[in-house]
Amino acid sequence: MLKLGAWAYMIKVFLVEDEYAIREGIKRSVDWKNNDFELVGEAGDGEMAFPKILKTRPDILITDIRMPFMDGLELAGLVKKEMPDIRIVVLSGYDDFNYAKQAISIGVEEYMLKPVSGEVLMQELKKIAGAIEAKRQEDLSRARYMRDMEEIRELERQKFMHDMIDGRISVTDSFVQGRELGIDITAQFYSIVLFQIFPKAMESGDMAGYSGPCEEIYSRIREAFEDRENVYLYEQVGDVLVFLEKADTASELESGIRHDIGRIGDIMKGFREWIYFIAAGKPVERIRDVNNSYRDASRKFADRYMLDDSCVLYEREDVSLNIGGLDYKVLSQKTILQFLRNGTLMEVDDLVEEYCSGIGEEALSSMMFRQYVLMEALLSALAFLDSLGVDRERAEEIIGDLQDPGRFVGTVEDARSYIRILLNTVIEYRNQMSDKKYTEIIEKAKNFIRDNYKTEDMSLQTVSSYVNVSSNHFSAVFRKETGETFIDYLTRVRMDRAGELLTCTSMKTSEIGFEVGYRDPHYFSYIFKKVWGMSPKEYRRAKK
Repeated sequence: MLKLGAWAYMIKVFLVEDEYAIREGIKRSVDWKNNDFELVGEAGDGEMAFPKILKTRPDILITDIRMPFMDGLELAGLVKKEMPDIRIVVLSGYDDFNYAKQAISIGVEEYMLKPVSGEVLMQELKKIAGAIEAKRQEDLSRARYMRDMEEIRELERQKFMHDMIDGRISVTDSFVQGRELGIDITAQFYSIVLFQIFPKAMESGDMAGYSGPCEEIYSRIREAFEDRENVYLYEQVGDVLVFLEKADTASELESGIRHDIGRIGDIMKGFREWIYFIAAGKPVERIRDVNNSYRDASRKFADRYMLDDSCVLYEREDVSLNIGGLDYKVLSQKTILQFLRNGTLMEVDDLVEEYCSGIGEEALSSMMFRQYVLMEALLSALAFLDSLGVDRERAEEIIGDLQDPGRFVGTVEDARSYIRILLNTVIEYRNQMSDKKYTEIIEKAKNFIRDNYKTEDMSLQTVSSYVNVSSNHFSAVFRKETGETFIDYLTRVRMDRAGELLTCTSMKTSEIGFEVGYRDPHYFSYIFKKVWGMSPKEYRRAKK
């Protein structure tokens, strides 16, 4: 913003005075422009002035008290209701204490007796302008701070959505917490919709999550649903977007879901190298039952590990999945490998149910075939571990007794149990590897922040891009690994350095702010006081 003298921009003034000669005298006695003031309007009484004031939106109103039609105090009261931040100077030829009391109760900034010289008036206007500028800078700093804190608020929203859908929050607390976070969950009907994407050519050893196009896709989807009042979404572990759809009637809910599925499909048309899967859970009528809709959507969603192309799993009859007609060997290897790459421990039971259901009870009733299926599952698990760089000896240690699937072919339930235990064992190892990898990623990110905190445009997106992880995923992992958000960590690094410079150097506050990444000295001082509980100057005095 262009700096004009003492203020960030011209301070706008409106003058109301019924005596023409006095009004002209005030206008001529003040050098408005050279003192960074702009006289935006004038009027001879309050009635004529009020609509002009609403149109010009001045920062300061100068008004006489005694005027025909509408006096100055009545005008001041009306203007304050419409423009609470306006500063008002009342001029009066009467040294009347009652007028002064009324003026103070209305919120008048200054009560001055006429005649008033241009010099005295300018001194008062400059004092008021200084207060206006200080408040403006405070408001700008607060707004910027709230933008910076949006990461924390978004994490709080995601945690709320996750806990609410998972049934960890009471119904009453769900409504209260939701309202505090700007999420209105009141409705007659609810449904959960799940969405995930996979690259068509995906490396089997990729565990760090997706970045680049995946981030772009998810960002496009979030933007597309910002204007949907009846949809809230969050990203859960595993790069799955969860949508809470709500409506006042069942038909509105179904119509909204189908509309949103179409919206996602339109977005995905621009990303041909990715396949996507959508699953919609059954509608429920109570917020406490949303978890049932989530479980239903999850069971349908398990089918995605058996599919080669994008699919919407809305109703069972919508899914043209002829597993019985597929080659069993291809099915076993593809499904198990795909699940081990991207599935979660929570999805194991659903996958096993869908997988065995797809093969069919009749086929599984043959002990020979059961042994074949379990052997294929074992080979798939070993192939996956090999893709992670695990040698055969170590792989056999991880799998342990599961190397002998013949011990689990006695019944169909034994076979199910074997696949379930095998998947849990390998996914737990994969997660341990991922946790180790994430620890390395977070350390790399922290080093990057410490080396580049002086850069003003340092952001969550900058750092997540540097470590090649999507920003939402990085934000969640960073908080989990460090116990604080990205913006908290960055601010702490900057403020610790600012404290050192204030203590050990004679640098000006504005220079120190610039040195630690804040180009706006007002914002630097605002953040410093937030963190340390005192201004930079007070901090320096206290340390010395």
